[in-house]
Amino acid sequence: MNGLQLKPYNQHLKVPYRWSKGTQYVRRGFLVRAEIDGHVGWGEAALPPHVVFDGWSFAAHCAALLNGLDPADESFFKELDLREVSARVRCGLSSAVLSARAAAQGVTLASYLAGDSTPADRVPVNDLIGDADPEVCVQRAKDAIAIGQDTVKVKCTDERELDIERIRALRNAFPDLRIRLDPNESWHLDWALEQIHAMEQFNIDYIEEPFPRGTDLSTYAELSSKTSIPLALDDSTRSPFHARRAIEMKAAKVLILKPPRLGGPDRTAEVIRMARDSGTRCVVTASLETSIGLHLALHCAALLQQPIEPCGMGTARFFSNDVAEPPPIVNGFMTVPPTPGLGIDLQPWWDKN
Repeated sequence: MNGLQLKPYNQHLKVPYRWSKGTQYVRRGFLVRAEIDGHVGWGEAALPPHVVFDGWSFAAHCAALLNGLDPADESFFKELDLREVSARVRCGLSSAVLSARAAAQGVTLASYLAGDSTPADRVPVNDLIGDADPEVCVQRAKDAIAIGQDTVKVKCTDERELDIERIRALRNAFPDLRIRLDPNESWHLDWALEQIHAMEQFNIDYIEEPFPRGTDLSTYAELSSKTSIPLALDDSTRSPFHARRAIEMKAAKVLILKPPRLGGPDRTAEVIRMARDSGTRCVVTASLETSIGLHLALHCAALLQQPIEPCGMGTARFFSNDVAEPPPIVNGFMTVPPTPGLGIDLQPWWDKN
């Protein structure tokens, strides 16, 4: 039997998610089950972490958009795109459908997306640090290093002096640690360049989307030329079109790719090929998803040019409980499950909820 089903989730966080847009304690969204000729695929759709919404209403609204769609039909994606669903909803649906199609062919989702290429079988993972206290940041980094991770991404805010203290503490404690900064659009253009210059002493790998939303790509290109720290685009890379423009304008040296924001694994694969052809660095990250979203990010990251840069998928620790087992981090890497499709079994959770 072919079809699509949606179920909402409401997951409490064990570790509060602190970033420039606030602190979150709950994650809501819905999971997608696609079945094609007995083969099952999974997907996840959730709005950004700081957006407060009811998962049940969200799922009911999205279910109405799917009326008449057959995931086995070759025209599925054309018909879906004609309905103009949001990128995050499209990601959940496309992940489920494409992983079901991959399962039907007996291959992993990464192999299905790679076509004639061979995806990586494992991906290095960076840790995510959002704690305000510099000493806690150091302990978080110590814990990451203990499981083989050599890269951390630090969530920053507009608390300029505190951020400098946090990064100084990390650098003093770990001279060889790769440190990335993610201000999430919170650095005002009046002082952002001054803050960037203040961070140059700490040997920063890149700074991700520091300027307010809506900042023109030409401004990124101009300011990128005034610092030794590579600038990365995150939210500005919200479609293959926007990624192409960023590459053409030399607006950033790194593209941060989130499958939910791009609209799914197929669109993420398109941008990865585009970046590879232009010589632009790429990093795949999750967006505080459950283990379903983490598995999807892992399959997409396996498509990156090798050697793969550490990717942002180490967020399972934020959840009190998960809908299924997340991919473990072993010696700093996540291994792509070799089983067909997404490589995860959500059915036990699905049957209980």
